[in-house]
Amino acid sequence: MTEQKNQLASLFAACWKDEALKARFMADPKAVLAEYDMPVPEGMDVKVVENADNCVHITMPAPPNDSAELSDAELRGAAGGEAGGISCAGCPHTRHVVYPNGVVHTNC
Repeated sequence: MTEQKNQLASLFAACWKDEALKARFMADPKAVLAEYDMPVPEGMDVKVVENADNCVHITMPAPPNDSAELSDAELRGAAGGEAGGISCAGCPHTRHVVYPNGVVHTNC
């Protein structure tokens, strides 16, 4: 995951410097991710949204596939903001990319 975090951080930094790249990333994220060596699996959709001073996007994770109820450990993880083994509790960052297997921070 560290390499993927670094790749995403580089892409975000490039988007902050290049409005045309940012516009392409917002409009066609799969193509831009592929250009940055982060191909998206076939059949997976990607949406890019940008947080602003007056608007923050929160991603609701999909429920576990194998159980209608969460275990106590899963509930504790959800309450603490833990996803995919990466703790978000107290994380100061507002930009995250969410994949089915967890959360990737842009600058952690």
